[in-house]
Amino acid sequence: MKAFNLIALLVLLFFGSKTTAQEWKNPIIKEYGRIKYYRDAEILPNKHLDYKIIFDIKDAKEKDGVNKVLWHIARQINLLGAAEIPLKKIHIVAVIHGPATSIVLSDNKHQQLYNKHNPNLEILKALTKQGVKIYVCGQAVAENNIDPYSEMNPYIHLSLSALITIPNYVLKGYVLMP
Repeated sequence: MKAFNLIALLVLLFFGSKTTAQEWKNPIIKEYGRIKYYRDAEILPNKHLDYKIIFDIKDAKEKDGVNKVLWHIARQINLLGAAEIPLKKIHIVAVIHGPATSIVLSDNKHQQLYNKHNPNLEILKALTKQGVKIYVCGQAVAENNIDPYSEMNPYIHLSLSALITIPNYVLKGYVLMP
């Protein structure tokens, strides 16, 4: 009888957990930044806030084949979208510099330098479609011998320096996501 009760408990736990488990989804940016949304979490996005966030992209680490921070920006948008935060209340800026600078390359230049397509172009396109403004540090472009007028992809805007862009946005009330 004890074995039967144990099996029944295990079956109940297995099927019970399946009915309450959250599924992975991508409500806004379909290819990147998957989320599990818990409507009963203690802290959720607030529909009364304007989300002003600046992301510092200085690392070349990848997640699912694209830059990890770009992927996390997609996750941020998916989390806010799942909470039905209107796009007009989402203000996201990203600044690329340091080892991440190759993200900004056009596909032709990326193929010339690395013998492969720029894997970040689709996520950059998806992010800019959602209003994300993406800058590259002019000093990083110069350090990497990238011509900002002919060798960058169309989703990137040139700034003088990350050292200027990040504080400018922080002083405008943006929260820095390192």
